Amino acid sequence: MTASLNLAGRHAVCRTCKASIVWAVSAKTGTSMPIDYSPSPKGNVLLQMDRGQLVAAVLTARQLAGARANGAQLRTEHHATCPDAAMYRRQR
Repeated sequence: MTASLNLAGRHAVCRTCKASIVWAVSAKTGTSMPIDYSPSPKGNVLLQMDRGQLVAAVLTARQLAGARANGAQLRTEHHATCPDAAMYRRQR
């Protein structure tokens, strides 16, 4: 089983829906992304510390199965759960 991640001091609040979130750096793009603070059984984001920085990896289906089998605490990207997410989407 995976040890739980200590997010003490990293708690933030969504500006619009007021949900508890944490900000992490995307492992893929290096940009900041909001992540729901609490783990979710439907989550697909693995948070890890890397040299003092909170890093978020969005898992593939294969990775997801392995992470769940190992007891990882997965979270959800906040844009997937925020009722106001459309406000933050970039126009293309």
